[in-house]
Amino acid sequence: MLRISGLWLSVLSLLALTTLQVVADDKPCTVHANDKFYDLNQLKANKDYKFKSPGGQEYRINICAPVVGEVWAPKVEKPDEIAGATRRQHGDFSIGAVNTTLTVVDGHPMMLLTGGNQCSNGGELRASTAVRFICDTSVFGAGKPELIAQLPPEDDNACAFFIEWRTHVACPTHERSSWNIWAIMATIAGILFLLYIILGVLYNRYVLELRGFDQIPRYSLISLSDTVEFFRSCIDRVKSRGSDSFHYGGGSGGGISRSWGGSSSGYRGLAGSTEEGVSILGGPPGFLDEEDEEEEEETDRNDPERGRTQGMNSDGVIRL
Repeated sequence: MLRISGLWLSVLSLLALTTLQVVADDKPCTVHANDKFYDLNQLKANKDYKFKSPGGQEYRINICAPVVGEVWAPKVEKPDEIAGATRRQHGDFSIGAVNTTLTVVDGHPMMLLTGGNQCSNGGELRASTAVRFICDTSVFGAGKPELIAQLPPEDDNACAFFIEWRTHVACPTHERSSWNIWAIMATIAGILFLLYIILGVLYNRYVLELRGFDQIPRYSLISLSDTVEFFRSCIDRVKSRGSDSFHYGGGSGGGISRSWGGSSSGYRGLAGSTEEGVSILGGPPGFLDEEDEEEEEETDRNDPERGRTQGMNSDGVIRL
């Protein structure tokens, strides 16, 4: 019996030595190997996977998480971390504790579960399980574990288990990026803010020739006072447009009264007072005098006799 225990212990030790070194920054149940990425987190289930030994003994197991079903009187230090178990006469027998570290052997992800119940005939040895995951694209679901061998072969004394698990989840996949849109935007904003500080310091130092803390930019990109002033200017502009009107004539004399701010005139905002309205109707200074002179010249051209009366007659005599 000791010879058999030493045999399976040697096999497990050889398996541990031939596994590839796990990358330190790998996430739980993931591994990088030979420029490929493996992720077995999809196998974590809310219902235990079950398999049977050749003798009919039933086992249940979970991947990257403890078993979901209740365990009865397990003789381990951490019952809540049992990854696989089977029912025996004196309680549930743990075949290994939860492990989230993967290794890759011959292109296949592997997981080693150790720290199970103490073996019945192995002294200080404790039960352990080696799970080999095989990439199989024909298995669309999670697949199910299959017991390949157990040592010793008797169900009541078995303490080392070798499981093979075919599933498409074991195939190499693309690593999911941890960057999202908010992280990208925050990074861009941080870079822009840093650039603003650097350029502001350089400008204050070499252009404004400031020194000390005066070199640090003190103007915020968006300040409360600037925002209030902006809305106040918008409100004043709307009020000024609404109050623009022109009243010409008016009073008790019965003159003409016309609002230039009304919608019917079509000249909204042309004048805000009576003086401005008169100046608009009268035109620029001297405009009316020039208009009178043009009318007199037009009359002289149309009436030759009138031109002669004021100037020279037909005999060539100048009349004053």
